[in-house]
Amino acid sequence: MEQDKLVESLFNAIEKNDFTTAENCLTSNFKFTGVSPEPLGSKEFLGVHRAFNTGMPDFKFNYKIGTVKGNNVEATVKLTGTHFKDMPAPVPGLHTIPATNKSLRMPEEKLTFTVKDNKIASIHINSVPGGGLPGLLKQLGVELP
Repeated sequence: MEQDKLVESLFNAIEKNDFTTAENCLTSNFKFTGVSPEPLGSKEFLGVHRAFNTGMPDFKFNYKIGTVKGNNVEATVKLTGTHFKDMPAPVPGLHTIPATNKSLRMPEEKLTFTVKDNKIASIHINSVPGGGLPGLLKQLGVELP
């Protein structure tokens, strides 16, 4: 599978709540960096998105695939969703977030995907003001612990 199609498959699977397909897009030693002091593995990365999908059934990445250079794919996302339902804690240390009915519109964030052996080995996100999990929680009126 071409690298850009693999990235699209991951985005589409997560949006459709198809976490079996999403997990199959990732290497066994997958790392997500740029959002926390320590990288997230596939279990934690997918867990965050499971929580988003539960609390925001209309969750979308609104992604655009950019350049493909060798094993790297650049893309942008602008997360959107409406917090219709209670959201399980997306990360340890948080509690279930009761539904707020707030619509989220996150700023555009740039991602770099590294593909190895036809699977995504890593994703790095470039933090932007108001972005990431802190920005999402702020829009919901939730403070990080």
